[in-house]
Amino acid sequence: MFVEKNPNNYSQELKAKREALGLSLADLFQRTRISVSYLQAIENNDFHLLPVSVYTKNFIKTYALALGVDSEPILINYESYLNSRKRIQTLPLKDSPEKKNIFAKIANPKIYWGIASVLIVVGIVTWLISKQYQSSSDIISSTGGITSAVSENKEQTVTSPLNTNVSSSQQTKAALDPARKEINEQSQIKTQSIPARIENNAVKPLKEQFSLPSKNVGTAVNDKEASLLVISAIEETWIRIKADQNPSFQVLLKAGEKFERKAVSFDMDIGNAGGIKIQFKGKNMENLGKSGQVVHLRLP
Repeated sequence: MFVEKNPNNYSQELKAKREALGLSLADLFQRTRISVSYLQAIENNDFHLLPVSVYTKNFIKTYALALGVDSEPILINYESYLNSRKRIQTLPLKDSPEKKNIFAKIANPKIYWGIASVLIVVGIVTWLISKQYQSSSDIISSTGGITSAVSENKEQTVTSPLNTNVSSSQQTKAALDPARKEINEQSQIKTQSIPARIENNAVKPLKEQFSLPSKNVGTAVNDKEASLLVISAIEETWIRIKADQNPSFQVLLKAGEKFERKAVSFDMDIGNAGGIKIQFKGKNMENLGKSGQVVHLRLP
């Protein structure tokens, strides 16, 4: 009995073959270095999720070869998908009647006055916000003057009791016998140095309350930890890059082009291992693989 196959059956044949061999998508990722999402897209005919056609065709061939399945029918199905996209892109766009009538609507006096009233309201709101911002800045400056006055009063209240203590201690020392004069002189010197220390301690917490943390500390640390990655293309090469914890993105480099990025670590899927040279932390990395070979690379 002859069973006609539609294009979807060819991609489903890959999934059926994989399940028959008892392999998961993760197992095939270890064999082919093609990401699990791309393998699943090939099985489900979700060609819009795949990269540019040069690398998608290579992925289909590699996947089919790993399972021992003929890749030609799947490639034909993919070519028909590309042709359908080209036809959709070349269809002429009809001018909508809304675009034709937009100037006529604006010329309507009612719409004109409506737009003018909206602009007036926006101008008034902007003016009110700016006035409110100026008043808040005046309040902040006045509170700053009050704070400085309070700090000066605190210094005076701290130093005055200490000065009275020093004078009373001097009167007591004068009444003591001559045998204890030397000891009293040393204690007098120590008590005289106390007001300056307490003044500094009284002022310091107020300054610390209004000191702001430096914003450049985190940036300086990240710049020291981050390393420069330079990728130079010898041939046309597709690369998917994930820098640190940021979302991954795709790059298509042509021969002679360069790509640079700073980060602590990189995860890369390279569609043409023989088509690029990599420099990381000032060290050159060549011979990553053969031309057309898919390679997964992690740095450092």
